Amino acid sequence: MGPLFRNSGFPLYHEAMLFVRMRPQQRQASFEATFTAARSALSSGLQALAYYERAGLVKRVTPLSKEAPHYASRMLVSSVRNARVMPELLGAPGNEAEGWSASALNLSAAMDERTPGGAASLLELASAADVQQLQLGLAGDPSVASVSRVPLRYLTAKKPRNPSKASAVGRERSAAAPPPSHTMWNLRKINWQEARDLNGFNDASEIKVGVLDTGIDAGHPDLKDQVAGYIYEHPDLPGASSDQDLIGHGTHVAGTIAATINNDVGINGISRASIHAWKIFDDRPDLLTHPDGTAEFAYFVDPVMYLRALLDCVDQGIDVINLSIGGGGAPDPTESAAFEALLANGSTIVAAMGNERRDGSPISYPAAMPGVIAVGATNLQDRITNFSNRGNHITIAAPGDAIWSTLPTYPGQIGWRAERGPDGHWWQGKAAIRETDYDAWPGTSMAAPHVAAAAALYIANGGKRDPAAIRSALTASADKVPAMGEQDFTPDFGYGRLNLERLIAGIGTND
Repeated sequence: MGPLFRNSGFPLYHEAMLFVRMRPQQRQASFEATFTAARSALSSGLQALAYYERAGLVKRVTPLSKEAPHYASRMLVSSVRNARVMPELLGAPGNEAEGWSASALNLSAAMDERTPGGAASLLELASAADVQQLQLGLAGDPSVASVSRVPLRYLTAKKPRNPSKASAVGRERSAAAPPPSHTMWNLRKINWQEARDLNGFNDASEIKVGVLDTGIDAGHPDLKDQVAGYIYEHPDLPGASSDQDLIGHGTHVAGTIAATINNDVGINGISRASIHAWKIFDDRPDLLTHPDGTAEFAYFVDPVMYLRALLDCVDQGIDVINLSIGGGGAPDPTESAAFEALLANGSTIVAAMGNERRDGSPISYPAAMPGVIAVGATNLQDRITNFSNRGNHITIAAPGDAIWSTLPTYPGQIGWRAERGPDGHWWQGKAAIRETDYDAWPGTSMAAPHVAAAAALYIANGGKRDPAAIRSALTASADKVPAMGEQDFTPDFGYGRLNLERLIAGIGTND
């Protein structure tokens, strides 16, 4: 059994980061004039930011937009990871880095016509102690639309349930053998074959499903024919991001949605949807300390990669988006605006409820955001799993326990043990090695892609490409399992457990 990804009790926000959204500013007749205007007299909050920069307290300013000509990350102080690294300034004339933090925000406001709600930039400070005071200063600036803390979104994992299988760093785990595809319990439970046997059934090969996750093994023999796009590179960001899915989570999610059907290889996916993958994690684990004094090196969602992916989904008209991520921090205005734009554009957003049931089912976002289809996890007995979060914002439940799916064909890890070094600091220790090729994983992360694939099939078979209509169809067709106690809705199951056959068969009858 694979890892269970949980984030209960972990920090809600990045410690030393702010998202700053600027009000639109007048664009000059030429870029040179716009550039000059950005460097001219600064308003009160931006003057405070410039002061912080002169004091060496501003680490980096990264515009969210990739479209404006100023697209570049500006390292304004030496990296805290390596004091020998010299400050760098990319995308601006000359080598003079001083005074660029406030000007970058002004230039973004004049050039970025793409980001919903206004031009946004990620502001990274050298110390978390300076965040609150600078946030107050920027909030009072008339040129600033909003300034907010940056919520953390997680895929933190417990150790594999069978620790004897863990091995030293660099040693591969043996590939797990999935069961015959026709015996996959999750597909039988949602009446997958019965849905496929309906007259005129369409496999959704023309429907675009976005998987925003840890990446994807685009060369996996069970996925290579289904991956239509993969974005992972961000040259301006400090964390290197390769095309590899080191953790394997995104590859597992993608396999449930669209592993090639009946190819005598591995498993069957639920649909033949066109997978468009965005890697929203870098390859660099971050230290995460726990209240009990222990620690681990885990992978967090990179906030810029995540928001750029959401905006790409708007631009590309992605039909369905799967978000098997979560965190307790309330969405910042930029994230909320991106979700509003997606929903207005007809994209259906599916998100995992979270795996913290034993910790009181804390609210997890984006599952709790308006318009999102929030998914809980059920087991073979059609009961809610002992980890699946409950809440009144849940929409539907789907199989999410011991779900067999694809994993990268190359080695990787879900995290690293943290060990105290001789100097008292935490050092990266032994890796929690994952399986390769295939494995059975638990989690609401595994339940959500069942519903994302179902939404794609609903559209492909004549249903409305409308998030509200898809939500209504899912809830109307869901099975009221015995554990619901004859209720139409419960905070555990939502409106019931996914029934794909009833969903497809009911198209046109409930419109």
